[in-house]
Amino acid sequence: MKRSESRALIRGFVVELAVYAALVVAYFLLVLRLLGEPLNRLFHSSLPIYALAALGLIVVQAVALESLTSFLLRRLGLDH
Repeated sequence: MKRSESRALIRGFVVELAVYAALVVAYFLLVLRLLGEPLNRLFHSSLPIYALAALGLIVVQAVALESLTSFLLRRLGLDH
C-alpha cells in the first residue's frame, strides 16, 4: 500500500468516525429529550415491554445511523 493510499484511508476513517460520533450524540440528545420521560414511565410500569422497546430503539438506531453515515460519506466522496 502506498503512502498516499494510507493517508487517504486514514483520512476517510477519521471523517467517518467524526460524522458517526456527531450523529450518535445528536441521536442520544434527541431520544433523551423526546423519549426520556415515556421510557422512564415504561421502565417502572412494565419491565419486559421496556426491554423490547429498548431493543427496538437499538435496532432503529443502528440502521438509521448506518444509512445516514453511508449517505453522507457518499456525498463527501469518501465511499470506498
